[in-house]
Amino acid sequence: MRSLASPARRPITHPNRSWLAGLLAAGVLLDALLIWTAPAERTLGHVVKLVFFHGALIRSCTLGFLAAGLLALTWLVRRQTALMCWLTALQRVTALIWLLYLLSSTAVTYLAWGELIAWGEPRVRSTIYATILLAAALVTAESVPAPDVRALANLVLAAGAVYLIGSTGVIRHPLNPIGTSPSADIRLSYVGIVLVTVLCHAFAAGLLYHSPPPRRS
Repeated sequence: MRSLASPARRPITHPNRSWLAGLLAAGVLLDALLIWTAPAERTLGHVVKLVFFHGALIRSCTLGFLAAGLLALTWLVRRQTALMCWLTALQRVTALIWLLYLLSSTAVTYLAWGELIAWGEPRVRSTIYATILLAAALVTAESVPAPDVRALANLVLAAGAVYLIGSTGVIRHPLNPIGTSPSADIRLSYVGIVLVTVLCHAFAAGLLYHSPPPRRS
């Protein structure tokens, strides 16, 4: 019987990962092109392009947290090895994308407001709380070799992160500047960047899922 003590191992060996790597590379290039060619905005100018990417990352991470939570819940019911392998891959990729989101958040805050961390802004504080929650869930899942622990950690993370992201108010941070923009070009550019970013997220998780497990010395 196959042991589930190491959830990073996938149940089968995928014969060819090159197509996933190619899709991910193409997606990254397309995302960069969409960001580069996105229209400027009257107030922020070309800085709004970084805002597009920043917004796409947080939406992709939110979907990643939700998907990981659903996988964790399904694992607790069905106990299939493939579910835990997908959960592990998705959790790790989402953590990396969250790190990229933090870097973009710092850059956007500095370029738009002239400070690296806007401590007085509720969304900045909620981001910090979500980062602490993510770190705790990731450390717990990676240090305790029990699938149930990883599943429960992701359930708590999904509930906590989505609540923090979705319920926090704003002071200076615009509530929905792109969605309420009168410019159709800005709205369409943002939608395209979000869709491609989410696809890249999925391709990266699939690539990690199909990666061979590390050899033990």
